[in-house]
Amino acid sequence: MERDIQFAGNVSHELRSPLTTMINAVAVLRRRSADMPPAASQAVALLDADVHRFRRMVIDLLEISRADGEIDGRDLERCDVPEIVAHSVADRESCPPAEVIGVPPLVLADRRRLDRVVCNLLDNAGNHGGGVIRVAVIGRDQWVRLEVDDDGPGVPLAQREQIFERFTRGDLAGRRGEDTGTGLGLALVAQHVARHRGRVWVEDRPGGGSRFVVELPGIAS
Repeated sequence: MERDIQFAGNVSHELRSPLTTMINAVAVLRRRSADMPPAASQAVALLDADVHRFRRMVIDLLEISRADGEIDGRDLERCDVPEIVAHSVADRESCPPAEVIGVPPLVLADRRRLDRVVCNLLDNAGNHGGGVIRVAVIGRDQWVRLEVDDDGPGVPLAQREQIFERFTRGDLAGRRGEDTGTGLGLALVAQHVARHRGRVWVEDRPGGGSRFVVELPGIAS
């Protein structure tokens, strides 16, 4: 397992440089696409979308290879979840302000990984769930609960565990020319949450849509 993790990390790292070259080359083609025949212009648009999705996949694979290892205790710090969520929400114009309910305790966490959890959930709702319509951080006993509600069609019961597996993209898998994601975003969420002794799941949102829930153990006050 350690060799597999190291191999995935090494390959992903080596792919970053040629991918950057490809992205720059495609950018040149896109600037000239207005002078191309329609078929060639469409081909460039498809290539541009695929190359950028490939780049996101490489970045996510690097993150997965790091996430497969245990958290270094030196990376742990006392984190205020409402503050982290508010920062991520502020970076997205379409997200409503986060609600804070109760008094959420601090958590002992790797802040970078926790920030990635929040960003991936917001991006998932924005890209695949019809947009974020509610974000809430709730304090319950010694747990912190994060809820991200979207305006999409919801997640069928049969897929509610599967969507947290690697390379799962649901009904959009295989489509080209659309931002269908890499199928790694929610897998990273699940891994990071598990490393922090927490849990994550998806349920129905009251009124329709999905509610993604993360619960993390707080620090005893």
